[in-house]
Amino acid sequence: MTYPQELREHTYFSDPSYPINIFRIRQEPSHVGAPSLYMHWHEHFEILLMIEGRAMFHIDSKPFEAEPGDIVIVPSGALHVGYSACAGPLEYYAIVFNASLLKSNKATDSMHAVYIAPYLDGSLLFPIMLRHTNTSNAMFKSVLEQVIQEFKGKQRGHELIVKSHMYILFTLLSRQFMPDQLPEKVKASHSRNVDRFKKLLLYIDAHYQEPITVAQAASIVNLNPYHFCKTFKKTTGSTLIEYINFVRMNAAERLLQDSDLTVTEIAERIGCGNPNYFTKLFKQYKGIAPSQWRKDALRS
Repeated sequence: MTYPQELREHTYFSDPSYPINIFRIRQEPSHVGAPSLYMHWHEHFEILLMIEGRAMFHIDSKPFEAEPGDIVIVPSGALHVGYSACAGPLEYYAIVFNASLLKSNKATDSMHAVYIAPYLDGSLLFPIMLRHTNTSNAMFKSVLEQVIQEFKGKQRGHELIVKSHMYILFTLLSRQFMPDQLPEKVKASHSRNVDRFKKLLLYIDAHYQEPITVAQAASIVNLNPYHFCKTFKKTTGSTLIEYINFVRMNAAERLLQDSDLTVTEIAERIGCGNPNYFTKLFKQYKGIAPSQWRKDALRS
């Protein structure tokens, strides 16, 4: 579902290499019906951890009332808004992160393909509400508390620990909620195809600046274009053009940080001749405009 652009939130990430931010929302005093989260959507995931009071969140028009200890998982692209459902103080954390935090070119990682990729690309969804009354959800709350502690502490290397905890969270959620038969099916399919595609992925890494057609890619792995498209999607979790663009955006990140090239020059260097198209793609994959990414990277 597509929502109005005026409701789209452009979340600020202090370090574009680690697209995650955590917001502490506290209202004191509060009253029933007081807005606590304005209506918006974004391409990022958002996880809400309730600390105090009660809140009513509407996720894609469905209501979810949350109490202390409850976890609300807002899918990427979902329209959401929140209101206080209590007369006293209200407090919760909002953890916002882009899918690119956990992608990092994992196309040949079979375990990533099984347990992480289906949720990042939206082919599977976690439950929106995880109740604190369900004791099996306590482990998710514990991981989120560690993420918040590390993010707030800002000790050296906290970015890696935060990212590791987010991997743990997604894996634990996947273990709990993924359909029983799916992991073995995905694993078997992925194993059959990953070796076939290694040659192509290496080719893309070396030639991403050049136009690469479906017909060219299919010939490298000896498949007809139709079966190539289906098999490539199953193996990597993305279409050919999505994967090429992902590689290009990663290369653009390196050039933005390590070179003095202009955005236009970088667009040409990575194979996106139109700078406006490049900016659109970069925002789509990284959640921020390339010029802002560079400013944030230099500031950090």
